[in-house]
Amino acid sequence: MKKYIILLILFSIQITQANWLTSYEDAQKMALTTNRFIIVDFWATWCGPCLEMEKNIWNNEQLQETLQGFVKLKIDIDSNKELAAKYGINSIPNILIIDANGKVIHNILGYQNISNLKSEIEKFNLSTEFLSVDLINYFKAKNFSTTIKLTQKYYDFSLLVDRNIKKKTFNVCKEYLNDYKATLDKKDIDYQKKNQKIELYKLYEFAYNFEFNKLNKKIIEFKTEEIDPINEYSYWFLKYLAEKVTSKTTSDIEEILKNKGLESVINKGNELYSFYTK
Repeated sequence: MKKYIILLILFSIQITQANWLTSYEDAQKMALTTNRFIIVDFWATWCGPCLEMEKNIWNNEQLQETLQGFVKLKIDIDSNKELAAKYGINSIPNILIIDANGKVIHNILGYQNISNLKSEIEKFNLSTEFLSVDLINYFKAKNFSTTIKLTQKYYDFSLLVDRNIKKKTFNVCKEYLNDYKATLDKKDIDYQKKNQKIELYKLYEFAYNFEFNKLNKKIIEFKTEEIDPINEYSYWFLKYLAEKVTSKTTSDIEEILKNKGLESVINKGNELYSFYTK
């Protein structure tokens, strides 16, 4: 009798999973073409809470409506051990919300009731159209240029989302930057300027989170004379914002920027600062 019940549950799971993808690569491609985040349910046939959620939670009508905003992916950890290891899945149920390149936006661990799960995921029911071009370019080629452009786009995206999501976007930026930094070779002729750019871009978090005092303390650690020409825009953008908030006037730094032909820094800095003053 017990075996019969288990078989029935597994059969019902197969029916439910008909509209869930089971291929990580297919989910990535769909996310890129439909401008959605991916919700990943890591589970196993022997996991009681997973079966319970499949039977009573994932089928809920209200939850189904919210799930329409995601690409849905089921990963059996026994059949996909490498992927489970990649994401450090040590216990299940374990639900991740990731972007099309696999970077983790949010993690939900353990059995969830309908109310909790809906509340956790609906705030990430967002279109990624704003990020679309740069997500695709990074997917096609993971290099310095695509990393920096996508990171910049995520910082801009942080201005458009709820404050609870904002911190999550900063964490994603760090992940992209750290992933690329890990590939840098100190023997590479471009190592210093690329590493400097990455470290400057990490400070963008303070700028976009309007933590200007922290930004000021960090940016003064960089010596102006040691900034590579390729990184001048990033450096002076951060320097201008720090100066704008901590000083009574920005006339001196604006003069420097005009002499350097970096008037666009002033415009970009003022644009970001306008979000702070709203």
